[in-house]
Amino acid sequence: MDRRRFLQASLLSAAAAAAPESPLFADSPTPAPQAQPRKEQVDFGYAFAPPHRMTVARPEASEKTLLDLEPGLLTLSWSYDDLRTEPLCAFKTPRTGWRIKVRPLLDGKPFPHSNWRRGEDFLPMLDNLYSQPQGTIQLQAIGAATGALVRVRVKNSDSIAHRFSVVSEVVGGWINHNPAWIEPGVNPDALVAGASERPDRVLLFGAGADEFPVDKNSMTLEWTLKAGETRDGWLVRTYAAYEKDLAGLRKNNWSQEFETAKEEWKHLLGKAISIQIPDGGVRNAFYSCLGELFIMREPLAEGYVGMICGTEVYRGAAPIEPTLSAIALDQTGYHAEAANGLRVHLEMQEPDGNWDDPKGWNHHMWCTAGFKARAGMEHFRLTGDRSYLASLFPRLAASSRWQDAQRKKSRVSKGEGADAIYGLMPRGMGDGGLMNGTDYFGVFYTHNIMAVYADDLTVQAAEALGETGELAALRKIHDTAVNDLRAALRKGAIHEADYQWIPDSAGNLTGSRWGALYTLTPSGMLEPDDPLVMGTLKKIEHNISPGGQPVHTGWMEDGAWVACTLDYVAQAHLALGHGDTAISYLYSSLNHGTPLYTWCEERGQEPGSKKTSGDRQHLWTPVAVVLFLRNAMVMEQPDGLHLALGSARSWLRQGGAVGIRQAPTHFGDVSYRIESDLDKGVIRAEIEPPVREQPKQIVLHLRHPLRKPMQRVTVNGKPTQDFDAERELVRLAPGTETLKVEAFYQG
Repeated sequence: MDRRRFLQASLLSAAAAAAPESPLFADSPTPAPQAQPRKEQVDFGYAFAPPHRMTVARPEASEKTLLDLEPGLLTLSWSYDDLRTEPLCAFKTPRTGWRIKVRPLLDGKPFPHSNWRRGEDFLPMLDNLYSQPQGTIQLQAIGAATGALVRVRVKNSDSIAHRFSVVSEVVGGWINHNPAWIEPGVNPDALVAGASERPDRVLLFGAGADEFPVDKNSMTLEWTLKAGETRDGWLVRTYAAYEKDLAGLRKNNWSQEFETAKEEWKHLLGKAISIQIPDGGVRNAFYSCLGELFIMREPLAEGYVGMICGTEVYRGAAPIEPTLSAIALDQTGYHAEAANGLRVHLEMQEPDGNWDDPKGWNHHMWCTAGFKARAGMEHFRLTGDRSYLASLFPRLAASSRWQDAQRKKSRVSKGEGADAIYGLMPRGMGDGGLMNGTDYFGVFYTHNIMAVYADDLTVQAAEALGETGELAALRKIHDTAVNDLRAALRKGAIHEADYQWIPDSAGNLTGSRWGALYTLTPSGMLEPDDPLVMGTLKKIEHNISPGGQPVHTGWMEDGAWVACTLDYVAQAHLALGHGDTAISYLYSSLNHGTPLYTWCEERGQEPGSKKTSGDRQHLWTPVAVVLFLRNAMVMEQPDGLHLALGSARSWLRQGGAVGIRQAPTHFGDVSYRIESDLDKGVIRAEIEPPVREQPKQIVLHLRHPLRKPMQRVTVNGKPTQDFDAERELVRLAPGTETLKVEAFYQG
């Protein structure tokens, strides 16, 4: 982008942000905050400090290779263990046992400049460049059939010859070595384990170099290049190879295997819904994060396939992030993959109905049933598969009956504070920063919100299936539970000077804000204008970091949990119709990631923060990016199907186009395209509505870059008055014919 266009984009964003937003619900007095006047630009300006991590693997593969990037250095690390032998969904993760540091050198000295990005913009592939005026070394890594492949491309840009080297050194271990260190001339192109594994196991193999200088714990590719010369070589982190296999490895066509690996990913991601966003940084984020969902899938024990919560620390299938991932996959067109990954979580239910994984990671976390129920019901709604719902319903009903039995224990409690926990689930584990003072165990509101939501979904499933025999009893369970919870929330709320908010447990100031806004969405148990909803949103947003992130949404009191910014704060603003604020949070969240479109779990506020926690490549943020962008483009609401509710204003600058194709919704697939011709004072849209079911209405949001009001609107060439200039929307009657909308603006 040139300077003129950059300044224009910044001014447009600031102008759009200066105007207050209107609520989505016409009868709701919901106040909307001013959107932060931040640039709608992805620049990773708040990335945390290196190392930055990405993982390469084939889709849904056990063999994963962690890549850590920092100036002048790439580290490969991995485990030969995987989840096929671990207890299902337990917090028992494979140990990362092997690390190799890769250092590119020119004439024996490190390169002064290095950078990293995703290969071909969004593939699960590393593009890592080391440069100086005399030449470059480019490392491109991808997970392939034989191993993690690193293509090494060296280029001499000088007028004289130079020596280029790539030194790969094993970190730690005892007697791992280069075989030629022991027996000169024997296999200098390999590193073998020596100990802690079968001793002849090949850790790393090299190919294509002119020379392989030998040292004890390293293998080096080396070339002396003439002026202007370019050469290629390879590093291969083999999955299962031994010294006897080296002769065959030397004959392999690594270039072909590399290209095959790329095509596998392109084919897989090509099956997703197609989104059109004129901001390449956001579009690449969507497809990068979608790829992460398949990087973080792998085989589990007992023949299951599951999603992992992180690539190292949290390499296990705890059900929260994976169930959200199932929704994201369903929403983006991967229905079979969503159902297959969700299966393990649905089937981890005890005979008594306990759906909260007493034998898994989430034992005593009473929110678990809600996440499972939500993902299962979304699969039904997005596919219309009634047979799936019929198989899900007995699990939903059993869970509701079990939860009802647990709540009865607190319906007879007496004493101080009893009203604030009356009718709630018993003492359980918090997680996510939920703390009962200094105790990890307590009666936490977030978990009860999701537990009651599970009961609501049970009732909805019974109604959809016509299960009249059980409906009355299940409805009573839900109605009693939701009334008790609403009363407990009001009793346990924290009262500030002019508002009140939902803490993590009754009257407790110490815990995080995680999940309190689930009362608005997805559960809908509190109305948008409920003082607790608005007060909780105000509390969460009373402390915003310089980079635009709410502080203390998770464990870190002075830090940001970027995933939760999108998962419930930005989603709440979408549900309230605050598109500018929601999209501001998206850009902030993307810019708190790395140029690899990866995020650690939690982190400090400042750019380059060295304070991080959890996995350096955590699942929740990529899932939240996919879910947010889908809802920004297509979102089901109580009053109908909303299109482009959260699109950025800058996306509809002159000539801009926004759209989506064949996006699954609760009503069937929908496609639309919005085109901006502001020079002629018009924005056009063409919509192919869903045909499986009819929404109450289709609501098209046309978000003018300068927030100019519509003057008149036509639908299929005929004038309509069913538009709201203030709220920038057009209401369209349901039907099956293609709708062509033109909105006209002044000047």
